[in-house]
Amino acid sequence: MPIKTKKVTKQPASSHPLVAIIIVNWNGGKKIIECLTSLKRTSYPNYKVILIDNGSEGDSISELVKINPTMEVIRLPKNFGYTIATNIGWKHAIKKLGADYICAMDSDIITIQDNWLDLQIAELEKSPQRGISCGKLVFPDDRLNLLFFERKPGDWEEKDEGQYDFVKEVEGVGGACIIIKRSVIEKIGFYDENFFYGPNDADYCLRARKAGFIVMYNGLAKIIHNGSSSYLASDRTRIFGPQAEGNIIYTFRHFGNYRGSKMIGRQAVRIFVTRKNPYAKMTLQNTAFHRDIFKRFFIFLKASYSALKSYKIVKNGDYEQFIIKPNEKNK
Repeated sequence: MPIKTKKVTKQPASSHPLVAIIIVNWNGGKKIIECLTSLKRTSYPNYKVILIDNGSEGDSISELVKINPTMEVIRLPKNFGYTIATNIGWKHAIKKLGADYICAMDSDIITIQDNWLDLQIAELEKSPQRGISCGKLVFPDDRLNLLFFERKPGDWEEKDEGQYDFVKEVEGVGGACIIIKRSVIEKIGFYDENFFYGPNDADYCLRARKAGFIVMYNGLAKIIHNGSSSYLASDRTRIFGPQAEGNIIYTFRHFGNYRGSKMIGRQAVRIFVTRKNPYAKMTLQNTAFHRDIFKRFFIFLKASYSALKSYKIVKNGDYEQFIIKPNEKNK
């Protein structure tokens, strides 16, 4: 479906809050090239792209910089995971650039409207309490992806036919292209680094709401999300532990012991079986049966113990010492 974009007359950057778009990269690839290329269409006049490189191999960064020569690059010596790398970008944007908003953008996002950022910042600026926003995310085939918490899981296969083209206050939004006001970060801090990559976004939305901020869904800003590659690999043992730990932390922290205990049970089931595609219903064709159940059992025990030990505390570390300076070689 073609996207109709409203013609935006560019105003001087000084009349617009500064938005820092934080993108985490690991070993480049086609998706991040498409992401950075699509951002060039953005009509909002006052934004800065900051690329956090999570220990990529080779010289892929030089090719990415050619796409956006004004992009800032922060290089890390190894893969610290999505959450820590994102927080490093947030801290740099606020302390060094004085950013008014942070946009945490996954590297598989493609912006298809020139005014996707104008629309969301305009809504957020209407009230000091409006602290977080996310647009309408769709898969490349125009199926709806991450919208807002109240949307029923059974609706994941819906095609976008304009039924979600509205702006409303919601409980929470997906974090693939989430915009956060600086005042939210100043009050509640950064992403919780107990999460390796998720569900840090859901946790952050609920923490912000508890602090009195409003979370906005803006369905007028349509964005393509190529598709949660880490969660689409949910049958892989190497990410089972971080996924299980994150889900247990999130549920105990926000929904109490009863639902937290049920979540432990759900993760225990994943020792044996999981959905291949977590966005689709559980069917025989969408089920992965695991052979390495003994390994997964011990991973589950470790993840559960770690989650129960840490869910009450939001973890934030100082990783500035690990940032590779421009004149240093990546060791």
